Amino acid sequence: MSRTIGVTLATACAVAALTATGDALAEPAAGGGAAQRSHVTGDAWLRYPGDPQYPFRRFVVDAHGGPFKVVDGKITWGAAHGTIRFDHYAPDRPGGPSVHHWGSVKVDYVMTGGPVAVVSGLRQDDVPANMRRGTFTFYQDPRGHRYDRMGFSWGLVDPVCQQMGTGPAPFSPASAGPDGRWLKGYTVKDSRFRLPAGDVQQPDEPPNCVR
Repeated sequence: MSRTIGVTLATACAVAALTATGDALAEPAAGGGAAQRSHVTGDAWLRYPGDPQYPFRRFVVDAHGGPFKVVDGKITWGAAHGTIRFDHYAPDRPGGPSVHHWGSVKVDYVMTGGPVAVVSGLRQDDVPANMRRGTFTFYQDPRGHRYDRMGFSWGLVDPVCQQMGTGPAPFSPASAGPDGRWLKGYTVKDSRFRLPAGDVQQPDEPPNCVR
């Protein structure tokens, strides 16, 4: 393994190990394949602090996998699958009734450490090419799901040229929805973080992103 990649992955592994619970500790991976298989699932209304007048946002997540895999001796970023669906509940025009505005994300990256997860993927709604990647952070609060939190890479975050693994702080707390109902919240299932064993090649640089 090259020193650069070794340092990068060792740092990520150390973060996961420090924040993990149970068996989520670092170990060498036996051969190739996925380095980690974690799970992030759930559904919650959030109170988005960037829009006090219409604060309701809903994110439904079903994401499984890890941050990278080794294919033919080479690290490839993104080893996850799943979907994130999101709803912006707000009027189509000023003063009008609030309606649901749904979008979705095709997941390709998951990394967990204890109760925290970073999930990334490509938005499927109509956005500019340099805003297609969305990154999300989920926090499962040990006090209960009404204290869960979540962050997303637009609104309070510059959405342009996001990269895998760069999720924002979970700035939106869970909330009852516009109908007063609480949803089930988020569940983060951590897994043992594994470094690739043996000599591996560095991953390709991400494609250029034009601002």
